[in-house]
Amino acid sequence: MQIVFMGTSSFALPALETLASSKHKVALVVTQPDRPRGRGKKVSPTPVKEKALELGLPVITPPKLKEVAEEIRALDPHLIVVVSFGQILPPSILQIPSLGCLNIHPSLLPRYRGAAPIQRVLMEGERETGVTIMWMNERLDAGDIFLQERTPIHPEETYGELHDRLAVEGAGLLMKAIEMLERGEKRALPQREEEATYAPPIRKEETRLTWDSPARALHNTVRGLSPTPGASLPGPRGPVKVLRTRVVEGLQGAPGEVLEAHPRKGTLIVACREGAVEILQIQPPGKKAMDGASFVRGYQPRKGEVWQTW
Repeated sequence: MQIVFMGTSSFALPALETLASSKHKVALVVTQPDRPRGRGKKVSPTPVKEKALELGLPVITPPKLKEVAEEIRALDPHLIVVVSFGQILPPSILQIPSLGCLNIHPSLLPRYRGAAPIQRVLMEGERETGVTIMWMNERLDAGDIFLQERTPIHPEETYGELHDRLAVEGAGLLMKAIEMLERGEKRALPQREEEATYAPPIRKEETRLTWDSPARALHNTVRGLSPTPGASLPGPRGPVKVLRTRVVEGLQGAPGEVLEAHPRKGTLIVACREGAVEILQIQPPGKKAMDGASFVRGYQPRKGEVWQTW
């Protein structure tokens, strides 16, 4: 097949690499323009552009898709594959490929439509998620479902870990869909609109947490925000980023109270409104992330002290 690939973030890389190593031809890669990124705001290419150049694939970075509609049309593609691209495709693009436009979405659609399905499914404490291969239309994540695959979520799994795992699973499911299309098996199951839920982008204020939450809810939010943007919580000398926790049963104290701080045992346990969490990975301001034991040795929190809420 002649395929045009559209993607931007690192989530798209396994799919791009899998397609590039297959018998199919990636005729063109389309990604977002180079933009200032990171702390230094250095103008940098997207992860997809970097990977496409590494693979020797032709790549373009149009500010607007409609500007390159004719260029894509001239390639006469069978498929456009879209993975974490960041734009809704206009009709002028959707109508080009002879078979249609396929998208990899990391949720069990119609649940968790939108920009942050992986973060939100963790923050909600879900025990299962999955990957959907969807036919694209003009609405956000509302196209007919081609294939869908479920996967359990580990209770300690973070956003970064689930992101990487679903990216690989999505690439495999995409290839299964393409193989089915080659055999003339084209599925299109309409989504049940009454079951639709949404996963909007993470707002900055959502990353600012307090200890005045149930331990399980706090733990799930920390998982959903790790490693980026990270959950900010009150620490012994001001705000800290908490990147990994574990719910501790049977302990209770005032919200923010240090219940255990053992540098040799490697434990740092802080009370929540209901229950407590052990801090397994933490990042003080201006420092690199460290485990709880290293934090205890360096910052010497004491049992019984209370890390105040904002």
